[in-house]
Parts: sequence; structure tokens; C-alpha cells
Amino acid sequence: MVRGGPSRHRSAVLGFELHLAALRDPGLRALTHEWTRASRAVLARFTGPETAARLDALLEGMIMHALLSTDREPRETTRTAIAQALGYC
Repeated sequence: MVRGGPSRHRSAVLGFELHLAALRDPGLRALTHEWTRASRAVLARFTGPETAARLDALLEGMIMHALLSTDREPRETTRTAIAQALGYC
């Protein structure tokens, strides 16, 4: 998910553009709120709601950094960050 291919890249960019547009247009905030709620609901099935909220924020940040970076972060670094957020480390 963090290091996805071209179709994931395009989807992530569109998602970030929507969130940025919602900062300027309050009419879009309901849509971004629903997007976030749906994402967290999927994660919460596996982690619980509080962890899902933290993990969702971590993943969004990691995805944005991966999109902007000129160097790919090692997979193990990504896995370790997610494991820490889940309390596995």
C-alpha cells in the first residue's frame, strides 16, 4: 500500500488533491470525512478504532513521503514503523 505501483500512485495523488481542495472548499469536507471514516472502518476491523485512526494517519503520511521521495525507503523500515504503531515492537 505504501509502495504501490502506478495505479496506486495515481489514486493516492487524487486522494491528496481532494484533501487539499477540502481545506479551501468546506463543501468538500463531508466527502473527505467519509473517505477517512471508510478507511478507518476497514482498518478497525483488524485493530480497533483508536489504533485504526493512528495507523490511518501514519499510512497517509508514509504514502505522501513515498510519493515525494527521490529515494525509496527500505521495506523493512516501513514494516517496522507499522509494527510499532500496532504495538508489535
